[in-house]
Amino acid sequence: MNNSNTLSQAPWNGFTKFLFRFFFAYCTFSILPIIGNTLFNITNELISPLLDIEIVRHLSGSGDTLYDYSKLAFILILALIVALIWTLIDRKSKEYKLILYWQETYIRYYLGAFMLVYGFSKVIKTQFGYPSLSALLSPLGNKSPMGLAWTFMGYSDTYTIFSGLCEVAGGLLLMYRKTRTLGAVVCFGVMLNVFLMNMSYDIPVKLFSFELLLLSAFLIGLDYKRLANVFILNKPVSAQLNRNPFKPKWANLTTQILKGIAIIAAVSLMIYRGVESQVQYGDIAPKPPMYGIYEVENFIINNDTLPPMLTDTIRWRYVVLDKWDSGNIFKMHTKGYNSRIYFRSKADTINKHISFLSYKDSTEIGKFKYYKTDSIHYAFEGIYKNDTIKLNTLRTDENDYLLMNRGFHWINEYPYNR
Repeated sequence: MNNSNTLSQAPWNGFTKFLFRFFFAYCTFSILPIIGNTLFNITNELISPLLDIEIVRHLSGSGDTLYDYSKLAFILILALIVALIWTLIDRKSKEYKLILYWQETYIRYYLGAFMLVYGFSKVIKTQFGYPSLSALLSPLGNKSPMGLAWTFMGYSDTYTIFSGLCEVAGGLLLMYRKTRTLGAVVCFGVMLNVFLMNMSYDIPVKLFSFELLLLSAFLIGLDYKRLANVFILNKPVSAQLNRNPFKPKWANLTTQILKGIAIIAAVSLMIYRGVESQVQYGDIAPKPPMYGIYEVENFIINNDTLPPMLTDTIRWRYVVLDKWDSGNIFKMHTKGYNSRIYFRSKADTINKHISFLSYKDSTEIGKFKYYKTDSIHYAFEGIYKNDTIKLNTLRTDENDYLLMNRGFHWINEYPYNR
């Protein structure tokens, strides 16, 4: 391997060597998840009965579970123990530049891969979608902080795609040593914003986003002297030494060609899967035939007409037939997410029937015949959970809401802050 000036050629001092040992051990257990997970699970099985504490890993979509925090504490303690033992048994080594070289290489690709994955999910806009019809009906005060952040991001194609392009740019720059430091600076700025959003809006990816932020800082730190000379001390810096991993030119050329092919293939696969997901589940996915918000103007249950009183726990206020054949019933007293009734819808546009199916087991919980009384009014008649129900409704959709129809204006004589 040719020399690299990620660190000076001088021997490292004791603190630098200990810090390297600790961080190397941490990365081994943390960003090589098979090793860290296996060791923690074994330790957890042994210790949990003694402490009478059960820490179970479960798939919930959250990266900040008790299991995750416990594993982080375990990894930090284990990395400290490894660093201490390593220090005691290895007092002759003056530096670890060769190990650092391959650690840096792995971290570059590890961090770059996640930046590309998260970046393309924003560029193709599969991570954040337009606000759903049900979200438009939910009062702002009843949204969770994370729900507010998702609505904010999903509303704007421009901002979401721009933030994704920044992540993609950082990821691609990390793939090559000559642009490593620039890529790390871009990734640090992007991940700092992501981490602060996660902390500010209670988004449960705090630990992982901080880890990516830390890895970006590590890569920046490898060139901290050169960066300090350029941006702070106003001193000249020399060009980087040759960072090629092999001495023969043909080996380095072959490596670059194979890496280029791998990057193109990986990026192409991400784009293909992103477009496929966008078509099936994203903003451009086809909407169901009865898509819309149906505001209930008259509600008759078992031949009894219920007036629209906000304290009523039986009368329906809205029937929402949303994307992906999902549906919601808002009752008069409904305020938050947990007080809605959720179902899946299946419409027969030929016979003018629509079925409400249970989310849990797809059993039919309601079936209605519907017909259009005029351009914006629909009537529904049928059975819902053994009750006979008749509805007269006013249909609207997202275009009837200010958030969705206001649009962008270059010229604003007055602020339109509503």
